[in-house]
Amino acid sequence: MGGCVSSHAKKSRKPRHHRTKKIRKHEEMMKRNSIFVRTATTRKIITSNSTFNLTQMEWHRGQFDANVICQEELWFDSHSKINESDSDDDFVSVHEDGFRISSSGQVLQHETSSCIAENKCPQIQIRKSAIIRLSFKRTSLDREETTEICSARKYLYRPRPGLLIPCSTAEKPHSGCWSAIDPSSFRLRDENFFKDKTKSPAPGYCPYTPIGVDLFTCPKKVNHIAQHLELPSIKGDGKLPPLLIVNIQLPTYPTAMFNGDSDGEGLSLVLYFKLSETYEKDISSRFQESIKSLIEDDKEKVKGFAKESVVAFRERLKIMVGVLNPEELVSSSTERKLLHAYNEKPVLSRPQHNFYQGSNYFEIDLDIHRFSYIARKGLEAFRERLRNGILNLGLTIQAQKAEELPEKVLCCLRLNKIDFVNHGQIPTIVSHS
Repeated sequence: MGGCVSSHAKKSRKPRHHRTKKIRKHEEMMKRNSIFVRTATTRKIITSNSTFNLTQMEWHRGQFDANVICQEELWFDSHSKINESDSDDDFVSVHEDGFRISSSGQVLQHETSSCIAENKCPQIQIRKSAIIRLSFKRTSLDREETTEICSARKYLYRPRPGLLIPCSTAEKPHSGCWSAIDPSSFRLRDENFFKDKTKSPAPGYCPYTPIGVDLFTCPKKVNHIAQHLELPSIKGDGKLPPLLIVNIQLPTYPTAMFNGDSDGEGLSLVLYFKLSETYEKDISSRFQESIKSLIEDDKEKVKGFAKESVVAFRERLKIMVGVLNPEELVSSSTERKLLHAYNEKPVLSRPQHNFYQGSNYFEIDLDIHRFSYIARKGLEAFRERLRNGILNLGLTIQAQKAEELPEKVLCCLRLNKIDFVNHGQIPTIVSHS
């Protein structure tokens, strides 16, 4: 009855390059934020989770001047891991949860679900092929300020040990270096100590000889620093560790009477020593046994006033610090008396010490953060002036029996006018944590 009327289907036009005011307004806002995302159009909808990964990063840095850290424009170009498309290009917006820039200028990446299937997330469209281009300009900053991208600090990740502070073999070493010294520079308990409390220059040999010194800044204390270093592969004889590492942790924050968690920004003065090839001939078998007891954390019985107690052999470890030119450090009679009272006096490191052992090393951490208030206050007062000081540092194991006398030096070296105030010259070591 009715006639069949055919009509041509109207072709729907795709607005390729015509943009609404709303889109243009959104793009202007994106430009002001300096974040642009360029993608290729496609008809296919992606239903799986997708993550955009930055695969290339180009840094165009400006030059430094005296008043600012840097002026620079950073561009990040990347390809996503989604397959390519042959369709025309277009500009679309991206919501904040894709990428954002932190207050320090660092690009932060977030993994998000595409959630496009079944119109669950209609405001976001992930294209099949994407070229992401992010740009932002940094403003000038004062020299004292630092950021994660442009910083006055130097960072080291797994550095080779012993390259930061040079060694000097000259008779009069220059400033900012270390040198080897004779163990007899220290006065320790001699054979008659338990009779008349006398001390004499220590024997002129020690089992561990110095091979390097490093100085790092640390936002927090770095314990077991050996695991953050690229140590050389030195093989020993299996009796004693071929490497001895001494990590002296120095606080740089203001000294407080009550120290809280005893942690904060500081320095790590790291001393490296190598086992002497002739140690078995140079030192007595008794001292070799003492070193083994220290490393293996042996226990021993100690007679007390009421009864015997069992203590760790490591409690015998003593620190020795000697200032060779005290007149160049003190500025008052009070400081002179304080320095004279503690100069070259061996001090037990307990309980402010920790011990770590690896396949070819033994590490001793001396935590100055946990020292007494007077000791930390004294270090704070002298730290800036230590760049003029010549210091002898050493370790020994306290003798508690007559057969263990005289006391011997375990390791030692000299620091020649090292600057312990960071003016940008001390790098920061990057720990795994």
